[in-house]
Amino acid sequence: MQILRREGVDFESIEALVDDPSTPPEGDVAGVAAALARRKAEAVIAAHPTRCAGAFVVAADTICRHGSSSVGKAESVADARRILTQMLDGEHDVVTAVTVSRAGVWRSFVDVARVRMEHPGPEALEHFLASDAWRGKAGAYDIEERRAAGWTIHCVGDEDTVGGLPWKRLQETMEGWTR
Repeated sequence: MQILRREGVDFESIEALVDDPSTPPEGDVAGVAAALARRKAEAVIAAHPTRCAGAFVVAADTICRHGSSSVGKAESVADARRILTQMLDGEHDVVTAVTVSRAGVWRSFVDVARVRMEHPGPEALEHFLASDAWRGKAGAYDIEERRAAGWTIHCVGDEDTVGGLPWKRLQETMEGWTR
């Protein structure tokens, strides 16, 4: 939602009542993220058909991949510490799938960015973990928040993919949509 606000998009956020596992299943990370994004869009449309009629419904799901392991959202401080310790000073992929629906037409895409986070130091890591800012975030971090806090994060690909909504790809997907 931060990305939509940054871009000045007028939108309504509706929570999708979909089982979104903290730990995604192993295997095809892009396929899992795409299926979750589609289920979220379908759930919102089914629960709010009048509000969604004629509107763009955009749903996304983000999963990190470290080596051959899928990394979702941390369930506890200990889990967040484990995830971040594993990913710091190494590279991981951030996979974001997006589904867009409008008037019965569906479009989807998956975008991947490669991220390398340098270790911020033990004090900075513990301060972050104590803040609970890791909750609800794939890989237990938000790239913009961590950079604002002084962490060094390198990204190859669209940083908005890491933020959970590849804005440029979303715009391209929505361009020319028939009304």
